[in-house]
Amino acid sequence: MFGFFSSLPGTVDEPQRLEARTLEALADYIKSGDVRRITVLTGAGISTAAGIPDFRSPGTGLYSNLARLNLPHAEAVFDIHYFREHPEPFYYLAKELYPGRFHPTVSHAFIALLHKKGLLHVDFTQNIDCLGRLAGVPDAKIVEAHGSFATQRCIDCRVEFDDERMQKHVEDGVVPRCDGCGGFVKPDIVFFGE
Repeated sequence: MFGFFSSLPGTVDEPQRLEARTLEALADYIKSGDVRRITVLTGAGISTAAGIPDFRSPGTGLYSNLARLNLPHAEAVFDIHYFREHPEPFYYLAKELYPGRFHPTVSHAFIALLHKKGLLHVDFTQNIDCLGRLAGVPDAKIVEAHGSFATQRCIDCRVEFDDERMQKHVEDGVVPRCDGCGGFVKPDIVFFGE
């Protein structure tokens, strides 16, 4: 298949192969000077090392530990239709996950180092935790497939909500409401049904 794409106008030659499937071989390749842009794909594993639970691991994942919230099903906590009627379970969970409780890992620091060295093209992540930003990766280099806690807005009129006010609401366990229309405010995390 690579042969097909490499024959298209504007494509590049087949990339160099690593000498071995080791971190040392990867480091050697990066240091060789042949690497100019690195795209990083990250998911839950990069943040579980920081102590953030993933969603689906039996017994330890977020969904396994939501029984105390009396949800109709575990995913309801991230369902926009359920949130419109019952935002409290999400904010109970948000208090446990909100940025500031966890610290970037060595992996996050490595991605930030790639940026500082001018090698990071983009960090494409499924994570909502903002740890890449905390490590020093600029917003312009992060694509968050599921959104994040970095910004928030009213679910009705879409007006942005202040970061410090949001943090205070989450810490106090109070569901934030829009000053303009009174609608519920939620982080710009993509919920089921959006």
